[in-house]
Amino acid sequence: MAYNYLRNFLDPIDFHIDIYDKKIHITNYLKILTLGSNKIIIKAKSCKITLEGRDFSLNKLADSELLILGRLDNLEIKYE
Repeated sequence: MAYNYLRNFLDPIDFHIDIYDKKIHITNYLKILTLGSNKIIIKAKSCKITLEGRDFSLNKLADSELLILGRLDNLEIKYE
């Protein structure tokens, strides 16, 4: 994870998402639009990211970085 953080710091991209077993790591987002235990919507520079699942909770919230715990059932990215 440290490598991803350093890479995004040196060469920022619109957003980056890593999906692990019951963990979702997102960097370079702009704003959290919706935060619920079953649905999270995040705004990035050129898109909206919708996560649907179960038992979502924020484990880490830092400078444009999120670590979400929970079971992901659906991921949708809508480019604007």
